[in-house]
Amino acid sequence: MNERRSHATERDAAASGIRITDSKRGFLRGRLIVRWVALLYSAYFFVLPAYRHSFAVWMEFAALFAVFLSLYFLVAELAGRRQTVAFALFFLFTFLYYPLNPEAYAIFAYPFAMLCLFVSRLRILFLVLIAMMAAVLAETRYLDRPFATAESVLLYCVIFGLSNFAFAQQARTNSLLERANCEIERLSQEAERERIARDLHDLLGHTLTVIAMKLDLSRRLLAQDPDDSNRNLARARNEIVEAEQTARNALTEVREAVAGYRAEGLVAEIGRARRSLLSADVKLTTTLAPVNLSSSQVNVFCLALREAVTNIVRHAHATVCRVALLEKDGSIHFTIEDNGLGGQIHEGNGLRGMRERIQSIAGAVKLTSPAGGGTGLEITVPLENESQTQSAPQIAGKTDTL
Repeated sequence: MNERRSHATERDAAASGIRITDSKRGFLRGRLIVRWVALLYSAYFFVLPAYRHSFAVWMEFAALFAVFLSLYFLVAELAGRRQTVAFALFFLFTFLYYPLNPEAYAIFAYPFAMLCLFVSRLRILFLVLIAMMAAVLAETRYLDRPFATAESVLLYCVIFGLSNFAFAQQARTNSLLERANCEIERLSQEAERERIARDLHDLLGHTLTVIAMKLDLSRRLLAQDPDDSNRNLARARNEIVEAEQTARNALTEVREAVAGYRAEGLVAEIGRARRSLLSADVKLTTTLAPVNLSSSQVNVFCLALREAVTNIVRHAHATVCRVALLEKDGSIHFTIEDNGLGGQIHEGNGLRGMRERIQSIAGAVKLTSPAGGGTGLEITVPLENESQTQSAPQIAGKTDTL
């Protein structure tokens, strides 16, 4: 491969998003050096028979060498059927030139060695080698030359050809590894973007809903009967203060999410849920058994509770919400139920993100919403080893019923 070809390979790879590493550049440069060294040695086969002859003979061998060089570079530049035709002409040229120079028997190794750089199946190379050696033996016998010449041709073809084949296979393997690494990196980035999108949805979606609800309540209180203005003003002031605190908490949570820290626990999340539901006149009852949860399970339960509370406030028209955490049959069951309207549920980004997050910890989610019967969400996750979990009082506390 010439230098222009190697640079073009790097440009094409860069354009397709594939990184050219130092190891790949080493392969390209090594391949280039091998080809140029072999090319310089080939000049010996064309200079030797001509240096004792006339200028006309020199010109004849110079023309032959020009044809050899053209084919040598042509097979590396073409592809597909054109490359196959170029290789056929290259092999044919060696058979036509061999009778003109008995010392140039090693020239048969050039087309075969070049072929080994482009063919990835050994079976095809062996078939080509057998066919070529049969033709070399026939030509050697026809020219009445010693059969040791054919043995030397076979030796050169095997040594240089298989060396090139191994070199090319290693370069192909490296290229595949580079592509695989780039694909893994791309998929990792996509997965991280999806995780961030889910977390921001769960964080900001719930928080902005609560803020909007409190501000709307404050506006309605301020617009009521002037006779109750003092009481309404005080209540509106409280709602505005809570909305401000909620906004500050949201800012803190976003910062913690970006930094990767959100470990306040399920009790703190239930406290936030209780305040949010209370603003919508929804009573919260909880039954939290002292079970051991891992940090990943706590995070999933907290975000699931946040999404469920957001949906209850927005759509359920409920008056009671029940949350339960139990251990049964070697699994942990976390349920969230309300007595709202129920009905058909359209799964959006929030529920989809919740389902994906639960599946990531080998859990399962069941969602029921009969018309007029409220909505129920049940999350089931397997118990984990005690070494991987937090103690129950740090997460759920004692059984709590309001």
